Amino acid sequence: MTNRDIALEFLRCFCAGNVAGLAPLLASNLRLRGPLYRFDSRDSYLDSLKNDPPERCTYQVLSVTESEDSVSIYYDYEKRDRTLTIAQLFRFENQRISNILLVFDGR
Repeated sequence: MTNRDIALEFLRCFCAGNVAGLAPLLASNLRLRGPLYRFDSRDSYLDSLKNDPPERCTYQVLSVTESEDSVSIYYDYEKRDRTLTIAQLFRFENQRISNILLVFDGR
């Protein structure tokens, strides 16, 4: 899988509520930063999702940009009551996601 494929698979699994499908995509030393949460390991992130699973939703990819070690995806996250435009920057180590920067307006 390319880094682009891995990032898009992450998005697909997350929006499908497939927490187990995320695990093999993530490095054990995952670092995630966003407006609501901060995680410093794959296990703490996955435990959080297991305790409060993501709601199944649809999404529309607006843009994908990639470099040698990163992929950014802009997408509309379509929940039942509203649509939220989200940007995620994924960085990779050894074909696993090691860093996620999540940006959206949570108002």
